[in-house]
Amino acid sequence: MFSKLVFVQLITVIIGLHSSIFAQNQNSNYLEDYSRYPAYNVEELQADFNQMRQTLEENHESIYEYTSRKALDSLFNYQFSLIDRPLLLREFYKILTPVTAKVGCGHTAVWMPSSFWARGSQKLFPLQIRLIEDYVVVAGSYSDTSQIPYGSVILTINDRPAGDIIAEMEANYSADAFNIHFIRKQIERRFPMIFARRFGFSDRYKISYALPGRKTSDVAVLTPATLESVRTVVFANFEHPELTIEIIEEKNTAVMTIPTFIYYDRVSYFEDFVDSSFALIREKGIENLILDLRGNDGGDPFCSVPLFSYLQPKPLPYYVERYGKYSQFADPIPLPDNHFTGNLYTLIDGRCFSTNGHFCALLSYHNIGKFIGTPTGATYKCNAGKNTHVTLENTGIMLYFGRSTFAAAVEDMDKTKPIYPHYPVEETYRGFLDGEDLFMEMVFWLIEGM
Repeated sequence: MFSKLVFVQLITVIIGLHSSIFAQNQNSNYLEDYSRYPAYNVEELQADFNQMRQTLEENHESIYEYTSRKALDSLFNYQFSLIDRPLLLREFYKILTPVTAKVGCGHTAVWMPSSFWARGSQKLFPLQIRLIEDYVVVAGSYSDTSQIPYGSVILTINDRPAGDIIAEMEANYSADAFNIHFIRKQIERRFPMIFARRFGFSDRYKISYALPGRKTSDVAVLTPATLESVRTVVFANFEHPELTIEIIEEKNTAVMTIPTFIYYDRVSYFEDFVDSSFALIREKGIENLILDLRGNDGGDPFCSVPLFSYLQPKPLPYYVERYGKYSQFADPIPLPDNHFTGNLYTLIDGRCFSTNGHFCALLSYHNIGKFIGTPTGATYKCNAGKNTHVTLENTGIMLYFGRSTFAAAVEDMDKTKPIYPHYPVEETYRGFLDGEDLFMEMVFWLIEGM
């Protein structure tokens, strides 16, 4: 068995063996050349910081919901005191993120301006990763060719321990109620972009890594990925991914996969899919429905509400209050003719967020089916209504925040807690290497045991 102790020992060995090999190249090839990027003076940075603070204090719906005014004021003042010299854009960004993270709102964050990405559009970290157990695991590549074997465990990047990199990202990423499940999934999905914002771009990326499932290790220098290739993966849910329904007649089961609710301009497509799917389930007499919501980080309630209508046992309200164009969803949602009355199994993970948080909260509150997987990345409410942004005047950094709150029609749920699975599933490194889908294995075990 490839133990965690072995990996820890390997880190020390690898760094000792290989650091001298690359030492002569660190300044020119692997580390960002800071002379290429302009610094902002103290007055400019202080003005932008104050603009951020004033914007949040005057416009955020619930700025003190998870951190008291006293604590947040103290943090504002401390971070402001760090602006004591001219700073690069990303150095200033790192002063802002502890504040936005401490608001405890997944829709409140600072984003780098397009000029930052233009300077490094060909220089992003090239590997897709997964955070499994205590490992940073290679899960693919953003280029056509894989430079590192799939399943390798990354130990260092540009001489920084991978664990330290992940810890810094975790401490500074925004999430509803500081939800660590959401944060880790966001780090997985957005790692190259987060890395660039915090550590800069590199002409080459030197990594040390342990080979898949083995005690041997190696060091490699990777060719960077393009911003376009990274964005294609990171923002795949915005490109209307396919909705699918699979009927497994021998198991009397249907598998419905809803990767996102982001069909704002294709609501009719989503509604047609849902209507036809449940008509097919009724026609086939299917008793078990697996609803796969893994990776679904929200979207349009005009999509999630029709899906909920087929699963509710009776007409139920979706929202606790009337919210603008969604005001009708505070009334009981009509029950469609082909509503599902069988056994529901919903697969969830830490990327279940925003609108999907409302959806899962309603299933949980009304005891509709069973959840399988890991805790969601959201609770029954979020500060996402009328989401907007301002651009900081000097640096161009964009501050996103929510002006109002949406909450599902539930009572006495804990806003600090995610939706927990009835049947927890923890992915293992060995299972990942073997290509196992432990979520599906668990749900079919449950179905077969009925």
